[in-house]
Amino acid sequence: MTTTLATASTLQFLPLPHAVTGDAVDVGTETRWTVRLADGRIAVVGQLAPDLARDESIRRRWVRDIERVRTLPAHSLAPTLAIGPQPDPRVVGPVAPWRLRLEPTGERLSAILTRAPLPIDEAAILFAAIADAVHAVHRCGAVLRDLRPEQIVRTDEGHIVLVDVGLARVDVLSSHTASSLLLRGSTYAAPEQLVRTAVDQRSDVWSLGMMLWQALTGALPFGDGPALLADHQSLPSIERLRADAPAALEALLRRCLSVDPGGRPGSVSEIAWVLRGGETPWDDSESASCQHCGARLRVGQRLCTGCGRVAVRFEHAPEGEPAFALDLLDLNEEAEPLRWLQNTIGDVSEHPIRRPEFVIGSIHMYSEEERVQRIRLPARLYNRLTQDTALSLQQLAKEHGVRTRIVRPEALKKAWLLVGSTVGVTSLLALLFALVGLSPWWMLAPGLVSMFAGLALVNERVSRERVPPHYRLRPMPAALPASDPLVARLAALLAAHPPSDVRSVIGELALLVQRLVDHRARLLGPEAKEVAMLTAPVEPIVAAVERLVADLRDASRELGELDEGAMVRALAACDARGDGEAVRLPILEGLDRLRTLEDRRAELFHRLLESKSLLERTVRMGLAVHDPAGEQARQVALALATLTR
Repeated sequence: MTTTLATASTLQFLPLPHAVTGDAVDVGTETRWTVRLADGRIAVVGQLAPDLARDESIRRRWVRDIERVRTLPAHSLAPTLAIGPQPDPRVVGPVAPWRLRLEPTGERLSAILTRAPLPIDEAAILFAAIADAVHAVHRCGAVLRDLRPEQIVRTDEGHIVLVDVGLARVDVLSSHTASSLLLRGSTYAAPEQLVRTAVDQRSDVWSLGMMLWQALTGALPFGDGPALLADHQSLPSIERLRADAPAALEALLRRCLSVDPGGRPGSVSEIAWVLRGGETPWDDSESASCQHCGARLRVGQRLCTGCGRVAVRFEHAPEGEPAFALDLLDLNEEAEPLRWLQNTIGDVSEHPIRRPEFVIGSIHMYSEEERVQRIRLPARLYNRLTQDTALSLQQLAKEHGVRTRIVRPEALKKAWLLVGSTVGVTSLLALLFALVGLSPWWMLAPGLVSMFAGLALVNERVSRERVPPHYRLRPMPAALPASDPLVARLAALLAAHPPSDVRSVIGELALLVQRLVDHRARLLGPEAKEVAMLTAPVEPIVAAVERLVADLRDASRELGELDEGAMVRALAACDARGDGEAVRLPILEGLDRLRTLEDRRAELFHRLLESKSLLERTVRMGLAVHDPAGEQARQVALALATLTR
C-alpha cells in the first residue's frame, strides 16, 4: 500500500544535482522520489521512514543491507549510486539515511502480468531470464526473500534487472510493521518467512513459482492472502488450466510451490534449465523408510543416513533353506491400519508397485472394475521369507491392528507325516486281520476315512504353499559397493546433529554420491576392482561437504547463542535509562554480528544446495554418458568447485 506526499522540486539532503520529477510515495519502510540527474539519467531516492530511523538497531540494519546490495557483484542488480548522509549514515541525526539507485528503463513484470495468461513459450523465455538474474544474486551468497513482480524490470534491450530487493528483514524488526507490513506484502513470500527470519534461497524459488503460475494462468495459485494461511492442498493441475502446458512444467511448478522448502528445487538455475527444455534434474521417485530406525530415505538408497546401517532389514530366504509366507487375513474400515499397511508395503517391497487397494467388507459393494483392481482377502503378501522376517512383519502388523498369518514350512511336513502314519497303520491292521482270518474291510473303514482326510489336509497345505504372492521384498545388497564408504562418511555427519535443513540435504547428497560411484563402476567395467579407483573423482566432493557442514554447524550454533529480540529489548531499555555509548555499543555490535552470521550461513547453505543441484544434473546426464573421462567428470568438477569456492 502506498500513499502520496507533497514534495519540493529538489531534495535538500541529496548532494548530487538533480530534479524531482514526481510526487513522493511511501513504500514499505521507505519514502521514495523519482529524480532526474544532471546527466539525464532517471534514478530513485529511497529514505528510511523517520520513525524507524530513530530506532538505532533498525537504522543500522537498513544501512547494512543497502551497503551489502551495493557491493554485491551481481550484474542483475540495479546500481546503487550513493548512500547518505555521510560520513556515517548509521549515526542518528536530523536526516534519516537514504539511498540513490539507478532506475532501469523498461517494463516491470507487474505490467507484463496484466496481459496474462502468456503464451507458454513467451513465459518460458521470460522466466528463464528472471531465474538467471536471481541466480546471479544467489551466487553472491545473498537471498532476496520477498521477491515481487514490481521489483523485476525487463529492459528495452531484453535484460532482467532487479530493483529495491534485499530489504525485507528491516520490516521484521519494526514493532509496528512486523505483522501488518509483512502480511500485506507476503502474497509472493514463501510460507516460512512468516514463522522465521532466517531463510535460504529456496524462499526465492517459491516466489518465482508464484509469479510463473500467475503468468501462465492470469491468477495467483492460492489467492491474494498470505501463503502461510492458504490451503496448499487445493493447488490444481496446471495441465487442467492450460491444455498446452507440458508435463515438465507441471512437475516444476509443483516442486516450486512445495510448502516444505526441502521439496523445492535447491537452485533457481534448475528453473532456468527446465524452462529451456532441459530434463528435470531432480529425482521424483517415492521415498521409503529405513527398516531399522524408520528414517525416510530415497528408494534405492542402501545405507541409512539416520542410523548408518544397511536400510533393508527384511529379506527372502536363500534357496534350499526353509521358507515362510505371510498372508493378510482381513482388514476393517478404519483408516489408520489401512494407511499403515499401504505405507509399509511401499517401504519394504520392490519398486515400482501400484498402491495396494483391498476389498474390505462385502464384495457386492464394489463395481466390476474395482473387483478386478482390488485385492481380495485373505491374500498372500509375501512368499519365501526368512523366519525372522516373517515374525517381525507379523508383529508389526499386530501392533497396528492388522491380522496376518504365517504359513510355516513345517506345517506341510506335519501334514505328510499324518497321512503317512495313517496309511501305515491302516496297512498294518489289514495285514494282521488277514493273518487271523478275519474280514478286514469293515475294520479298514475308519483308517480309509482318516487317510482321505489327511490327503485333503495335505492338499490344503500344498495349495496354501503355492499361492503366488502379490509383492516381493526389496533385495538386500549381497555386498557393500564401493560407494558405501563415502555414504557412511556422509551418514556420520548426522551424528553431530547438524541443523534440520542441513540434515535433509545431506540425505539427498548421500544418494547422489551412491549413484555417481555406482555408475562409474558400470562405466569402467568389472576390471575396476579397486575402491580407490572408483571413488577418487567423488571423494573430494564428500570431503568438501564435510568441511562445509562443519562450518554450517558452527555458524548455526553461534546464531543460536544470539537472541535478536533480547538485544533489541536491551537497546530500548538503554534508551529509556539514558545509558551511554559504553553500554549501548556491545549490544549494537552483537546485532551486527548476528547479521554477519546470517549472511555467512546463507552463503554456506547456498553452496551446499547449489552443489546438490549440480550433482542431481550430473547423475541424470551421467546415466546417458558412456565416456567416464568426459562430460560426467566435468560436471563432477563443477560441483566440487561450487562447494570449495
